Amino acid sequence: MTKFLIDTNSLIDAKDFFYAFDICPGFWNAISRHHTSGEVFSIDHVRYELLDGNDILVRWTRKLPSSFFIPSNTAETVSKYSEIIQWVQANYSRQDAVSSFAAKADGWLIATASVTDSTLVCEEQFNASQQKRVPNPNVCRQFGVPYCNMFEMLRTLRVKFGLRKLP
Repeated sequence: MTKFLIDTNSLIDAKDFFYAFDICPGFWNAISRHHTSGEVFSIDHVRYELLDGNDILVRWTRKLPSSFFIPSNTAETVSKYSEIIQWVQANYSRQDAVSSFAAKADGWLIATASVTDSTLVCEEQFNASQQKRVPNPNVCRQFGVPYCNMFEMLRTLRVKFGLRKLP
């Protein structure tokens, strides 16, 4: 069974676009259901980022069980995070890109995915020449962490959204 860790922006984009709560409540139910079956999670740092607001996503986040957000303070995760940050510092010349990456949940998310054998769910693309920012897929490739976007996760989980036949 594949275990997925969802990035902050994947949930924000879902809320703002394709899976808005008023358009596709089934998406949010599927995320919760697949968490219950042990397939979908995120991390504590993502929770902190999601709670930095005042909208329906904040309310949804608060209703999730605490088990949805994996703690990232284990010794193994902290060690992997340190390794990731060292690699980012050595491979990205722009200090603002390194600082931005280190200030967000991304490094912690990738470290947690690495130590828990999980697939990272993010909407970014691999870009070998990118220096203005640090794309998650670039770091994932370096550390052997599988990644996919939300659509790929939903397909893997065989999530189906449908309309009931109208009378």
